[in-house]
Amino acid sequence: MKSIYLFILVFLVSNYSHAQTSYNYSWRYYTTGNTGILGDYAEGLLIDSDGNPYIAAYTPGFEEGGFSKYLRSENEWINYSNVEYPVIGSIYDVGASRISEMTKAADGTIWMAGWRGILHFDPAVGGSSLQFWGSENSLHPGGRTMDIDIAPDGSVWAAVYSVTWGGGGLVHFDPATNAWRLWDYGSNANNWPSLIGTCENLSIQVKPGGGYQVWIDGEGWNTMITFDSDTQLFTLLPQNNESGEIVALLGSDCIDEEGNLWALRNTGPGNPFSIDYLTPEGNWVTPQQPESEIVADIWAFKATGNHEALITGLNSEVWQFDGENWQSKGIWREGAYSYGLDIDADGNIWVTGVGGAARRDVTTGFWQRYRITNSSQIDYWVQDMDIDMEGNVWMTGNAGPGVGGFQRFDGTHWTGFNEENYGLGYGFPFPTDNTMEIYRRPSNGDVIINPMYEGLHGWNTSGYYALPGSYSESKGLTEDSEGRLWNLGGYYALQFYENNGWTEVEIIGSGANIENDLSLPGTIWACTGYQVLRTNGVTGYSKTVFDFQELDPQSDVLSTVIPANDGIVWFGSNKGLFRLNTTDDTYEFYTISNSEIAGESITPLAFTTDGRIWFTSFGSSESDETGLGWFDGINFGFFPVEDGGLPHAQIIDAEVITKENGYELWLSCLSRGIAILDVVTNTVGITAPENPSADVLMECFPNPLNENTAIRFTLSTADHVSLSIYSITGTPVAVIIDKQFNAGSHVVNWNTSDVKTKVSPGMYITRITTSTFTKSIRLIVQ
Repeated sequence: MKSIYLFILVFLVSNYSHAQTSYNYSWRYYTTGNTGILGDYAEGLLIDSDGNPYIAAYTPGFEEGGFSKYLRSENEWINYSNVEYPVIGSIYDVGASRISEMTKAADGTIWMAGWRGILHFDPAVGGSSLQFWGSENSLHPGGRTMDIDIAPDGSVWAAVYSVTWGGGGLVHFDPATNAWRLWDYGSNANNWPSLIGTCENLSIQVKPGGGYQVWIDGEGWNTMITFDSDTQLFTLLPQNNESGEIVALLGSDCIDEEGNLWALRNTGPGNPFSIDYLTPEGNWVTPQQPESEIVADIWAFKATGNHEALITGLNSEVWQFDGENWQSKGIWREGAYSYGLDIDADGNIWVTGVGGAARRDVTTGFWQRYRITNSSQIDYWVQDMDIDMEGNVWMTGNAGPGVGGFQRFDGTHWTGFNEENYGLGYGFPFPTDNTMEIYRRPSNGDVIINPMYEGLHGWNTSGYYALPGSYSESKGLTEDSEGRLWNLGGYYALQFYENNGWTEVEIIGSGANIENDLSLPGTIWACTGYQVLRTNGVTGYSKTVFDFQELDPQSDVLSTVIPANDGIVWFGSNKGLFRLNTTDDTYEFYTISNSEIAGESITPLAFTTDGRIWFTSFGSSESDETGLGWFDGINFGFFPVEDGGLPHAQIIDAEVITKENGYELWLSCLSRGIAILDVVTNTVGITAPENPSADVLMECFPNPLNENTAIRFTLSTADHVSLSIYSITGTPVAVIIDKQFNAGSHVVNWNTSDVKTKVSPGMYITRITTSTFTKSIRLIVQ
């Protein structure tokens, strides 16, 4: 989240006033594989000198991941994923984002064992320093790099395991000379045993007299090899199943702080193996042994202090050897597949594996879990989003990792509402994995959710409460300017909540979406596949598929409805895009036969302050017509699905965050998480108006404001003026004035603590509307 890989598009369009406007576009993404811990499959682990860990993790299937540094005191993750940094590996290559091991060099840089090569990273520089070496740009054979270590001379050694996409062997790289060496199956250079074609682990032990020895764990049991830096020769160790022979290295980090090498040794045919260590002077020591079942199934090992070590096995119980005795430090989580162990300077133990990572507090003995469920964007199929007045993004979770619920994102931290939050979030006490709809009410700040088929419930920081009488299934939620909560259900289902009860409103068809009307107080728009309806609960304005000659009522359907200003509403269909003028009851129809619109299957998503309707053309018959489109009344624009841009055209929800120089479109792209299109506007070629007395919203002062602000405007002629306050997402918050004014300058005072117009601190839009003029500016309430 600290760094964004930007895909930039720049082109010119005309807006309604025909001024020339330059738009800058950039994309960023939030998925399970590039936020927080970067996935529920965590392998590589390295404790930095500041006590904070680097954790490498990934999301299988999607092949997104990389590594993160976790700043525990801030509960903040600094992410380096292949979504933002493709140099880590392509999402189309299995294993490309997976990192098995990390080690720090004397210069402070970090070397990583990737599943398709070797990565190098300089923390002082950041993501731009990332380098990758694989089979296409080095002698690395392209297989899975299982282990990596740095020799005293600064050279890099890597153990590579042969897999379907690449070969294995032992790799040596000297950064000083950029020289590579590879020993694999068939090689005999430096006395390499030619039948060894794959390696699993290695450790480098410094010799007392200078130089070093590389211990290599080859393929299978009893395949141990050593390399002497002085003789530059390999030696295949005895493999006779006799007592004292080295069977295998215990893991990736087998050299403790005193230079001792830890290994698994034979104690004789039919006897248990022994965990021993070899001193730099060449003496083997057999310390007290852990329980036999631990030795029989070692998943992760870490040599630590002076002949001290950590170990974990099949049941994920972590054991620590303090130099004299083995002590259990508890089970970090149930199940197998633990991959990494490390310990910080204070004695806190970290572990990684399937199901994330965990930290054991040395004082309390408590294991704190870290997963995508409490640190990351939880799901690739986000069904619904909402953005509140403080700028928090609320989104549903739909059992992507087997755990549903919903989430809040404040721009830095992800807070999970699910049963696997491990104390870093809130619970989700419903018998379902999925949340279908979510909405934060502007009037009281409560979050309204629809757990799948469980009706509507509210959350108000104190807990959950039910909204009895609501539909079991919701297709959309909104609150009108009078504070009434509206719920669009499935078939023939529309209702609003007022005075602790629901009132049914007639609607025809299966619910598609619901939105606030931007012009009329207490009014909403709802859309089904059959009907678009504007209603205040008493009176309504309706159109059905029978009202449009371009549609066949027997086969054609409507998609979604998006209101604009001045009584204009946009809605889509499987045949094209409609612009309906409710004032004179006329409409315009845009399709591939009469316009430059991309595709015929159109689903409107959002109407933005620059007068553009945004839509997706997913489902259109031609693949090159599938993407994200916009229309400003004159020109059409289009973003196709492509790398570095729109990740998927099946967009189920869109929300808008207004900024000072433009806005952001938050798009829920099914199967690809959240994509954000940042639209920056720079208007050029606009000259000062010839008539200085034209309608102008002069200023709001003070801004930012604590409680009061003066809103100044002028009128060239007498007119009816509506001055309203909206949230940054376009939700009506308050009506300040709605009456006739004479020509001239006027000042309207707004008191944010007034009962009728009271708002919480946050960002708002104030909009003035006359019969001929509309203008908006941003307000910040402190």
